[in-house]
Amino acid sequence: MYIVVDTYRIDREVVASAWNLFDRFISRQTKEGIRKERVGVILVTCLLLAIKMKVHKFPEGEMADNLANDLCTLVGRENVCTPQQISAMEKELLKTLDWKVNAPTMQDFVRLYVDLHPLGKLGARSDTFVAQYLHEITRYQVEQAIYKQELMMNYKPSIIAFAAMLRVEEQLDNNVLPTNVRETETLLLHRELKLEPAETEECLFALENYTEKITPYEEYEAEIQNNAAAANNVQEDNHRIDSVAR
Repeated sequence: MYIVVDTYRIDREVVASAWNLFDRFISRQTKEGIRKERVGVILVTCLLLAIKMKVHKFPEGEMADNLANDLCTLVGRENVCTPQQISAMEKELLKTLDWKVNAPTMQDFVRLYVDLHPLGKLGARSDTFVAQYLHEITRYQVEQAIYKQELMMNYKPSIIAFAAMLRVEEQLDNNVLPTNVRETETLLLHRELKLEPAETEECLFALENYTEKITPYEEYEAEIQNNAAAANNVQEDNHRIDSVAR
């Protein structure tokens, strides 16, 4: 799924929405309803519906046709998936879920938690990428969690997102996020969001076991600065080429 959305520069959040639709729809199917060739069509339909909901400007023309073809290839070589099958499945899915298709995703929870976090206010400062780091690395963890059965079966999406944010906090130096602020704000957020601290802590340890090691903040900041410098160099080179051409 991520290969398709990355190819068309679609927000990766649609994958989380697609899996949410898929899980809820599958849970209401009989054994006949989840036979192999049908599951593939369901999966493609869920991704397409998620794209429609999350992408403000849906691809048109040739790009839309290419997207539809790429989605059909997700089913696999052994099975056949056509636009007509996707259209029919979309109607069935909407009817089965009673049009309740816009459930909050873990990425939604990540945005909410980062907005409530004291580091979120640092986003306006030009000398730090700490708020961006908190959001992006937390989001990257929940993207991995979607494919980890041990996490998705045992913890709520809201708990996984919160634990992922706390794991990122652990990578920050005390001068960036003082210990007393971290502990106070964590307790406050737990209370305000009505989360169970023990469950969050358990989920945090599970994330450490089932997701990749977190990139330290210093490496993240250096990479962002290097990418920005490289982009500026390309822009300057293009400007010089244009000047010579004239």
